[in-house]
Amino acid sequence: MTCGEPGPPGALPPDEVLIERMTWEQVRDAIARGATRVLLVAGAMEQHGPHMAIATDTLLGYAIATRLARRLGRTLVAPAITVGVSAGQLSHAGTLSLSPETFGRVLVDYCESLAVHGFTEIMLIASHGGNIRPIGENLPELRRRLPGVRILASETDPSVVAGKLERVCRKHGLNPALIGFHAGQGETSMMLATHPDLVDMCKAVEGFTGDVSIRWRAATPPPMSTMSPTGILGDARGSTVEIGELLLEERVAELEALVRAGTPET
Repeated sequence: MTCGEPGPPGALPPDEVLIERMTWEQVRDAIARGATRVLLVAGAMEQHGPHMAIATDTLLGYAIATRLARRLGRTLVAPAITVGVSAGQLSHAGTLSLSPETFGRVLVDYCESLAVHGFTEIMLIASHGGNIRPIGENLPELRRRLPGVRILASETDPSVVAGKLERVCRKHGLNPALIGFHAGQGETSMMLATHPDLVDMCKAVEGFTGDVSIRWRAATPPPMSTMSPTGILGDARGSTVEIGELLLEERVAELEALVRAGTPET
């Protein structure tokens, strides 16, 4: 490719928000133009049933953050923390996990790096449930270290997520037991809407549809294999692009309201 020809890295789409697709000069210039808010996704690399990719949490986090950044304006999306706290999923092959302590150190280092470049607001988006409590535990330290940066978190209490899911399901006439908390109809539908090439609906099956609150009540969640041999909490059957788009819109709208209010989730 010669100079002046279209293509990366010189010619980004006008709505590009992903830092990892930009050059350092493009990031610098975006900050100078007022893009001083950055979204940091805390995802995971863990099993998502027999029908879906290991990277599901991270990919959905990027999809949500990208939509949110474009809606907010003057906002960029940081490279995600792609491995999270997933000890309870290690019974299924391919899962990687950080200890809560290691995750906390990584989170602090990420945020300190972002602050160096002039970001004055960091929104932490947990796209994996196992990261929610560690994010909450590290918020006081982050705010102490970065007093000039407003730091928000999508959630700090896993039980809050359960309540949000119930409300969304009631609003749209969905069954929360089927939508599920992991690799069920909810996540599968969102992946069909964003990464259909990474979903094999021929292998979508029913998983555990009972009370999953033991997973966030326990300091260390029990091995997933003892609760759901398939690795699914919910039922992946019946997933659709339409359900996925609905859930994505609900999540983006919820996070947009949180950012605009500027109130950390508790």
